[in-house]
Amino acid sequence: MPYTDTYLNLEPGRIIEKEFFVELFPIDRPGSGFQTPLYHSLQIHQPFDAGCFATFDEIVRSKYKFAQSRWFEGSAPGYNMYDSSMRRDLVMGWCGQADSPGFALQVLEKRLGDSCIVDHVQRSLDFLTRAPMADDHLFAIGYQVGEQSWYGGDPVSCGQAMYNFARAIEQGRKDPRYDTRKWEDFLRTVSDRIADHLLAKEWNPRSTAEAFFIAPLAIASELFDAPRYRQAAVRAAELFASRHLPNASYWGGTLDATCEDKEGAWAAFQGFLELYERTREPRYLEWAKHAMDVCLSYVVVWDIPLPAGRLADHHFKTRGWTVVSPQNQHIDVYGVLFAPEVYRMGQLLDNPDLKRLAEVMFRSCFQLTDPEGSQGEQLQQTNFAQHGDMSDVYRLRGGYSESWTVFWITAHFLNAAAKFELLGYPGTPA
Repeated sequence: MPYTDTYLNLEPGRIIEKEFFVELFPIDRPGSGFQTPLYHSLQIHQPFDAGCFATFDEIVRSKYKFAQSRWFEGSAPGYNMYDSSMRRDLVMGWCGQADSPGFALQVLEKRLGDSCIVDHVQRSLDFLTRAPMADDHLFAIGYQVGEQSWYGGDPVSCGQAMYNFARAIEQGRKDPRYDTRKWEDFLRTVSDRIADHLLAKEWNPRSTAEAFFIAPLAIASELFDAPRYRQAAVRAAELFASRHLPNASYWGGTLDATCEDKEGAWAAFQGFLELYERTREPRYLEWAKHAMDVCLSYVVVWDIPLPAGRLADHHFKTRGWTVVSPQNQHIDVYGVLFAPEVYRMGQLLDNPDLKRLAEVMFRSCFQLTDPEGSQGEQLQQTNFAQHGDMSDVYRLRGGYSESWTVFWITAHFLNAAAKFELLGYPGTPA
């Protein structure tokens, strides 16, 4: 869109103040220079107060209410990525997350007290196991209900789907009400293919998108007593660590940027941390700390002043939200995905500030959710928009579009809540 002749009119004597912090310190190794100012920034801004935001239980119940509005029956039972008036698609991984409730709702069932949860979890995951394998190592991740056809398949979505199946199997094996056999057969099949891909001599990925395979393979190696899966996960982790620890430029985990992004860093963070949890090797915790810090460098640590508009009318607070990338600096709720892992790192590193920040990230990102649990993806704290009235770029900042309600937002709130509950987060007891 045209964005020319941009200027400010200032009367004589008007002063504009901008504040910058400059820090000089020795850097121990390449790729680590950002970490010291990152933590000093947290100390300067102290974005740790979650008291003004919705409670954990309110968030869980609201998002479950919306999830149920996306459930549909029929020959393809599951959670629709879109509003049913738009289209009916079951999409695994980013950004439909139809597979995510299969893990989350098992954990949250007691809190929610809904008798239909067991049935919905069982049938939704059973259906998704029908996804056909692609000619390469991937598998279809989307099902168009009207056309009765499968489509798609990319490393990010496939890796996230594998992870959710792995977590669902872990939980389901503990509960005799669930039959995990189809889930296990599916995860074994795709894990065999992905492990072969990662262990191939010629494997040389372009980006960190394939780091999303690390965590599910680490879990699957224990679920199925399959050392080859762990071998593949370790090979991938070592490659991404060798590439990105020296320069901190994780990239390739997003769908709408061609540069470094927090989603690529999150793929590595999740994978490194899962390997540490399964092996207790210190190097994985060190790598996880580095990738987490890159993720945290995208977290907004103060409340950005907003012009007159809908966000200001709602007294919107930006602390705890994340910017997408250096290319797309609008904020999103993506930090909800890794908030529980930040909390876990606070436990492992004995850092209470990380646990407090994780709580803010989870609870702050619930802002602007309506009484039905619906929350739009597009907030405009910058002059960037994908939906709503975009006829005048000079009027975008401060607006909010509720219309784009893809299911990932709701699914990840529930997924994060389940992880917090398993970690014993103090806000979780009902």
